Amino acid sequence: MIVVESIGFAATHTIAAILRDLPGYEVSHGSQDFVAKTRLGVGGQSPDAFVASMRGAAETGGTPVALHTSFAPQSMKPACDGGGVAYRLLVRDPARQIESCYAWISRKVLTGQPVLPDVLRAALPVLKAARLGPGLPDILFAFAARHVTGYNVAGLACGARVVKMEEILADEQAFRELFAVPDAVEIGHFSGEEVKLASHRAKQADAPMTEPDRARILAALELPLGAARLSYEDYRSALGY
Repeated sequence: MIVVESIGFAATHTIAAILRDLPGYEVSHGSQDFVAKTRLGVGGQSPDAFVASMRGAAETGGTPVALHTSFAPQSMKPACDGGGVAYRLLVRDPARQIESCYAWISRKVLTGQPVLPDVLRAALPVLKAARLGPGLPDILFAFAARHVTGYNVAGLACGARVVKMEEILADEQAFRELFAVPDAVEIGHFSGEEVKLASHRAKQADAPMTEPDRARILAALELPLGAARLSYEDYRSALGY
């Protein structure tokens, strides 16, 4: 039993697809309800109830795995620790993970989804620290940078072990060890049937915008981790990049 947690933008769709092809694996992806497996924002269990449902699935002989629940690490990791479920923080090259989030939030805003108040709340303090005005590209990139780094730092603060997306998708043994896949079970992804699902485009092509000031925004980040405050470069190092 394992929860491989991620804020997203780290190939969780691909990993879920690989696991669903394996016999006996029950996979929840992008849900806070392990039983109903409804999408994020629709219904949901508490972290303790989610873990209890995973344990129930294991008791019936299955291999339960949850990816990208988006529960706060400070709530989900203790629930996993208390329920005998492994907990890992899934990350990706920091620049690429932020860029994927930037493409995602750009589409949401540019297609009129009602997310702008939350975006502004997260972005404006970063822009103030960077001494940048509230231009839309900078707002969206600042949100993406804060959204991704804030979640991952929360995971680090809880003592979560870090798993790199690039490693588990390239190294069959690492994938098997993480998800407890028996040697006798073939994994199609590593035997000539590579799985690669893109959930967020790397570039925003629907309505081109000017480029955000990425360097200035990333340089302005200050991320609290215990008594320390991490710079973006400190953050990269803390994740092993």
